[in-house]
Amino acid sequence: MRCVRTLAIHGLWVCAGEASAYFLTVTRSGIWGLFNRASLPFSFLWFVMAVAALPHFEQVLTPLADAVACGAPAVSTPSAACDLIDSVELIRRLGAVAAVDVLQQIDQGRAHYEHGHATARIMYAHIADVSGAESHRLDKIRRMTNVCDDINEVWRAGGLSIDKAALLGRAFANPRSRDRFVLDQKFFLKHAAQLSFKRFERKVARWLELHDCDGPDPAPDPSHERRHVKFVQDAISKAWKLDGTLGSLKGSEFNEILQAYIEAEFNHDWERAEKIHGADTSVDLLERTRAQRQADALSQIAADAVNSDKPSAPVKRVHNIIYNAETAEELIRRWAGGSARILDPDTYNISDIDGHPIAASEAFADMLVASFRRVVQNAAGVTLDISKQDRFFTGLNRLGVQLTTTECYWPGCGVPSSRCQIDHLKPAARGGQSRQLNGLPACRKHNRFKERGYTVTRKPDGQITITTPTGDTIR
Repeated sequence: MRCVRTLAIHGLWVCAGEASAYFLTVTRSGIWGLFNRASLPFSFLWFVMAVAALPHFEQVLTPLADAVACGAPAVSTPSAACDLIDSVELIRRLGAVAAVDVLQQIDQGRAHYEHGHATARIMYAHIADVSGAESHRLDKIRRMTNVCDDINEVWRAGGLSIDKAALLGRAFANPRSRDRFVLDQKFFLKHAAQLSFKRFERKVARWLELHDCDGPDPAPDPSHERRHVKFVQDAISKAWKLDGTLGSLKGSEFNEILQAYIEAEFNHDWERAEKIHGADTSVDLLERTRAQRQADALSQIAADAVNSDKPSAPVKRVHNIIYNAETAEELIRRWAGGSARILDPDTYNISDIDGHPIAASEAFADMLVASFRRVVQNAAGVTLDISKQDRFFTGLNRLGVQLTTTECYWPGCGVPSSRCQIDHLKPAARGGQSRQLNGLPACRKHNRFKERGYTVTRKPDGQITITTPTGDTIR
């Protein structure tokens, strides 16, 4: 056993190995850690540096060790599970804060040079046994928080997830937009608190696209310029390998077609399995894996290309590209010779119906030859009526609901809107109408799940609240 001391940071850390445990406590005075390195194949190591001992180390270690020895408490309710997740996540975040602080102290003290490491980041990656990608993430966060006081304050309080902080660190690393980044800290913090990681990532990407000082004018889509496809046969296995890339626009179109075919292949497998297993049918009883169905779907697309009078999937002939009015008008104005203006990243949008971003240059070229469909949304982002009332959401009525969000509305579900059903928030059986204000995209699972007594309401600001049969609110 050996004793390790490290830097003063507020919080609490715990890390457990397979055979024994390693614990450390963080207070105003410093951190102590005690572990048996030989018996611990750590998947994540929180600290490496030694600094000062704590006189009351045992007072914190003992109850912590007792708690870990007892294991995690039993979870019987969603609220208890949420509380446990919140606690563990806070420990992870504070641990990451401390890891960044340790990296900063190594860099400032140049402690890495004596051991022959070129940088503090390289020393941390080596001693902590983490990947270069992980040490790069921490180092980018360190550089960002050294300059961005507002972000640093939220980060140190555990109010920013590690993934979102790393994303911001990556954006800060762009020297062409760094000065603007520092000015827009509150913008990033506001959206980090409100959006899921996927949506926040898109928001940051749009901000970078609009604020790169090389110019706000849309440049040619580099992914389109690098498009290629290679289809070759392996001489030994005789298997064919398809490899290639498409630009953002053509890739979005092809993905929509491919997903429809994959869905058709799944339905085919499910129908065959139901004939054999009846009500006991489940995914693990299907005759093909998901990867196999994806490959077969691609083959079926080729087969249908030469036999298009009987397609195996109802592929839509319309590929929807979503613009907000300001973005479309600005692209037209620039094309007509107007000087470029920076667009608002809160409203800027060029994407397909599932939210996959499309390069402005490619989308604009398509705009010049495509048809337009005007959709009106209120301030909360809810699409207003654009078709007649019906018992079901069909045609433009369905499209109007899909434009409300890019994925299933259920918290934590990321099924794309194009693969969702349209759910009546107030069931049709209880008088709910097939209007945009009463509909949202829901995946098959959650559309059925809601019928078990869950209540879904839409607030005036567009926020969705889901209440369980027991009265709890799902976060």
